[in-house]
Amino acid sequence: MTLLICGSTSESITLLGEPIANSGEGKVWRTNHNGYLAKIYHSPTLERVQKLAVMIAHSPTEPNFHLNHISFAWPKSSLKNAQGDCVGFLMPEIKEAKELINVYNYQKRKALKLDVDWRFLHTTALNIASIIEAIHISGYVLGDIKQQNILVNDRALPSIIDTDSFQVRNPVNGKIYRCPVGSPDYTPPELIDKDFSSIDQTEVHDRFRLAVIIYQLLFGGQTPFAGKWTGTGDTPEANDRIRQGLWLYAPNSLMQPVARTIPLEIIHPEVQRCFLRCFNDGYKNPNLRPTAGDWVKALRLAVNELTICGKVDSHYYSQTYGKCYWCDRSTKLGIDIFPGFARPKQQSAFSVSTSQPKVFAADKIIENVAIGGQIHTLQGHSNSVNSVAFSPDGKILASGSYDNTIKLWDIGTGREIYTLQGHSNSVNSIAFSPDGKILASGSDDKTIKLWDVTTGEKIRTIQAHSKWVRSVAFSPDGKILASGSDDKTIKLWDVTTGEKIRTIQAHSKWVRSVAFSPDSKILASGSDDNTIKLWNVTTGAQIGTIQAHSKWVSSVAFSPDGKILTSGSDDKTIKLWDVTTGAQIPTLQGHSDSVNSVAFNPDGKTFASASHDKTIKLWDVGTARKIYTLKGHSDSVNSVAFSPDGKILASGSDDNTINIWQIASSTNTGTSSPIKPTKSNVPQASSAIVVLGFYFLLLFILLCFISLVSGLVGGFLVGVIGIGCCWSIYLWFWRVS
Repeated sequence: MTLLICGSTSESITLLGEPIANSGEGKVWRTNHNGYLAKIYHSPTLERVQKLAVMIAHSPTEPNFHLNHISFAWPKSSLKNAQGDCVGFLMPEIKEAKELINVYNYQKRKALKLDVDWRFLHTTALNIASIIEAIHISGYVLGDIKQQNILVNDRALPSIIDTDSFQVRNPVNGKIYRCPVGSPDYTPPELIDKDFSSIDQTEVHDRFRLAVIIYQLLFGGQTPFAGKWTGTGDTPEANDRIRQGLWLYAPNSLMQPVARTIPLEIIHPEVQRCFLRCFNDGYKNPNLRPTAGDWVKALRLAVNELTICGKVDSHYYSQTYGKCYWCDRSTKLGIDIFPGFARPKQQSAFSVSTSQPKVFAADKIIENVAIGGQIHTLQGHSNSVNSVAFSPDGKILASGSYDNTIKLWDIGTGREIYTLQGHSNSVNSIAFSPDGKILASGSDDKTIKLWDVTTGEKIRTIQAHSKWVRSVAFSPDGKILASGSDDKTIKLWDVTTGEKIRTIQAHSKWVRSVAFSPDSKILASGSDDNTIKLWNVTTGAQIGTIQAHSKWVSSVAFSPDGKILTSGSDDKTIKLWDVTTGAQIPTLQGHSDSVNSVAFNPDGKTFASASHDKTIKLWDVGTARKIYTLKGHSDSVNSVAFSPDGKILASGSDDNTINIWQIASSTNTGTSSPIKPTKSNVPQASSAIVVLGFYFLLLFILLCFISLVSGLVGGFLVGVIGIGCCWSIYLWFWRVS
């Protein structure tokens, strides 16, 4: 038993048992410090100790902290012996994960009974690229990427180990501590047969290694440099093939596919282009190789394009390819590397890196979930979700958060598409343009940002207001963006140029919400001054003021036909207003705390309200009655939004999550409604039936008495006929009620 001292806490660290691993630089031991392993150097040189100190002082940001996942086993603290000399370091232990080869190699995962399909492998590749992107952003170079150094758990989340072999640059003095080792099959052509200990590598070299790893994941463990040699002489060794750029899809390649080769054409075109850029263009000019960030974008597109096979529930294929390659391959070769029996009926829960939630097949779950039921919870934000919005085609959900980020989610898969970073303070409001190409965001940093939905790139930043931007909204014709602010103004912006059209001196206090009428002619605003104001969009003139609530107005929304405006307030009520006259229709009460958000269903028959009381309520517009209460959040619900078809409702909360709810396409309170009426409606009908039943019982007794005193035959017939009539009336009333 060896006792060491933790350099950061001075705690005693005990090495337990025998070493569990032995690498070129040291041995790895279990310790008495739960969740941590110790790596003890064979030879703790000064260079190694200095490198370790830099790594501990400048660790990269953990991209999957929100998923409670360790993406890289980074040195946590130095370990010292009794003499005070550094002999190694403490690092987090990666648990319940398999080496990468056990995931992509069919025979190995079959032996281990691992549930893996092509979607899982795509997601793993995406997550590896995302982690390596985070490492590169922090200025590190991996230098020695290989399958043994990447572990993957059952959520498709990878962890990179042996991180002390990375190339490290001291950000203080610029000194570089090199990666002294490399691995065959993953070494870029320009470094083959070079002395790694004498070379300062760059992330450009890692780009080649990453591409090989991704290729192995997507193509069943096959390497891009393997195939049938059609040249003269013996097949060149692996390093020679890499050195000469001899891969399967090189121009005039002497390496050709064999029967078992999985063709490049089955993957998404963007991923194909990345491989061609890396191994063709990058062979001539390494700087042309796709970066880790390029791979992240391409693989996100690829993951979102995967569709499940209609014949085998474990087969996924790219929609761009158009058919299930794995079925065809199984028929042709008699081998199915994704056999159906290996997949359970319920979808596995694996996560996409950088805030990716557990995967769910929404297209299936929606069909089976109860009306008003919660389909899934999307987790990824590290702070309150302030705003949610659906894209016009209903395929993407956007969320804005107090964590300063915006996330785009694929509704079909539940996966995160992008995290948009750029705001320096809380994102309060988001809105899609009517064509779905642009997303606008308003923030506490006083700016509005416009984002390209397809690429996730920022289009422009508008220095919008002198105080926080509370709300943004696109006009339905897509020409104007409106913003409301704590500076008490509303501003209208030209979407094409980003130029300000006009400033409206709107309210005497904060403007919390703005909304356009469906014809783009009227803008409504809700304020902390307790009023709603209507504005002429063309002229900026005020149309009217509605003395709306007894406390601030949190949210306003127009009905799809533009005739009704609804408002939610801190006074716990919701009100409906006639847009033409400004008259109040009814006041809706039901929430026990502030109403933060209101939204109309596109069918115009229902609307939703979200409250600080942690609930969402659905209301019938025609009757102004509550239909249903949705409970699922553990903190205030800040925003609600309907999908364009009205079948799904999204909600964002202070509990840092987004809930997705199943909503019927028509949720009115008529007899055709699939939603059960609220409890307050049921006893009224039941009470009437009980009362009438009591009177019919009295009438029955009376007729029986008449039958006894009126004679045997005549009286009996009168009694039977009377009873029959009464019972018929009773049953009819039961059905009607």
